[in-house]
Amino acid sequence: MASRSLRLLLLGYLGVLSYRRVSGISIETDNKNVKAEEFKEAILSCKHKFSKGMSLRIEWKKIQPQGVSFVYYNGEFTVAPTTPVCEVPSSAMTGTVVEMRCRETEGSPPSEYQWYKNGVALLEKTGTGSARAANITYTMNKKSGTLLFNTVTKNDTGEYFCEASNGIGLSQKCSVKRMQVDDLNVSGIIAAVVFVALVMALCGLGVFYAQKKGYFASKKTNYQSTSEKDFKHTKSFVI
Repeated sequence: MASRSLRLLLLGYLGVLSYRRVSGISIETDNKNVKAEEFKEAILSCKHKFSKGMSLRIEWKKIQPQGVSFVYYNGEFTVAPTTPVCEVPSSAMTGTVVEMRCRETEGSPPSEYQWYKNGVALLEKTGTGSARAANITYTMNKKSGTLLFNTVTKNDTGEYFCEASNGIGLSQKCSVKRMQVDDLNVSGIIAAVVFVALVMALCGLGVFYAQKKGYFASKKTNYQSTSEKDFKHTKSFVI
């Protein structure tokens, strides 16, 4: 019987070990219930024996209700992905550039990302094969998690979510978010510009009419005459 030990720095959980017996292989431990303080060292032991001629691979796994959270194998940890963070705009105008982002940072090895629209997986590449036949207007990068629309259309309206996976444990997905794409209201913009131009023209005509009637000039004359009377009064008072 061979014996191995693994030293781990535990981040605040209790390790629970179990042993299994399958055909030709037996695995057991000296301590099924290991308790450790947070950020302190713990030793997990594993004893195994197997028939001659069999190839043995030792893995340490942390089992949680939602599945395997990490695996230790060949001197390295592999960690299942966490729920990714998705950035999906709620609205967009046709013809504009839209980029959706999906990212999670806990998985090891790094996760790959798959985007879905209305529950259907989107194709990764564009311009060839079925992607060209479907007239796809986006580019999806599974490594970076981006979904780019160079010229978004009304057909791109829908509910989107992203799924992260790295082969360890269960894949994780973000919550569904809806993007609404609408046409640019050109007639509304033209109407607004015309309205502003009319308002400015009316203001200009009002100023011109007031100047022609001499409203500004009369106010200036009254001011000057008042100033002259004040000056004369002051002069006689000094004498």
